Amino acid sequence: MSSIAAHLILGARDEPFLEAMLDSIAGFASLLIVNDNAPDPSPHAQTLARSALGAGHRIVIDRTPFSGFAAARNVCLKLHAVHGAAPWIAFIDADEVHGEKIQSIARRLDRVPAEYDFVDGYTWHFFASFDYYTSIERRMMFFRYGPELHWEGAVHERLTGLSGRRIALPYVYGHYGHTLAPRRHAEKGRHYSSLGAPGNVLREDELNDFDVPRYFAPVYPRLLRFAAAHPAAALPTIARLRTSLQADHALTDRIARAQPLRLQLINFARRLNYEARWRSRWLTPLGRLLAG
Repeated sequence: MSSIAAHLILGARDEPFLEAMLDSIAGFASLLIVNDNAPDPSPHAQTLARSALGAGHRIVIDRTPFSGFAAARNVCLKLHAVHGAAPWIAFIDADEVHGEKIQSIARRLDRVPAEYDFVDGYTWHFFASFDYYTSIERRMMFFRYGPELHWEGAVHERLTGLSGRRIALPYVYGHYGHTLAPRRHAEKGRHYSSLGAPGNVLREDELNDFDVPRYFAPVYPRLLRFAAAHPAAALPTIARLRTSLQADHALTDRIARAQPLRLQLINFARRLNYEARWRSRWLTPLGRLLAG
């Protein structure tokens, strides 16, 4: 099995899915390198320390202040070189939770041909609910380490320094960043906008009381009913959050159930398209080999 170091960026906000994410990668990550740029004392310190990675002394934490996502990830790359330079890096976020299959995928990374530098999977993008998602998107999971690697861009950062091929696997895991309170979503939009990203941004004085259906109106028509199983590592967190988010998620459910027939048919076709896209990866021999 190849040695794998995971790189993680944490900021000032609490991360309800951090514990679940850490549980989901503990079985394959030989080291977790964290840029925790939250103010001291960090709200993440206890979660990191009590995780299996923390208990096993497999976490390196850096406290460099935030100046953009690329800069934060470049700090992790520098620490990666200092701490053994594992041949593979896991690209993770605090609101993404892997399923059990990631363990077998990680064990097979040493079988990836040299001409491939990236191993991708797919994510369910849950939105304002744990029962609805908007899309299944291809997502970088692992990439090879090299001293020439460098991240660029303050927001929606891009990795440079690798020119090898990509392989996408028939594997889907969960992205839960947009399942939380509407205000959190709006605050994230303001933060990304401050770094140069476009989007629908509320003023700060609007955050405490805004028209949620109107704000999310461009997204609601894309809601797809989730009929699969959440990653096991995410289940305790989902169960805990369902109560506190009940009113927000009930609104999502009412709007989704009120979709007109024409939109239901369009979304049925979209769901089939997403399913076909990731399941078709079983047709490639390398995809079958790595996914197991």
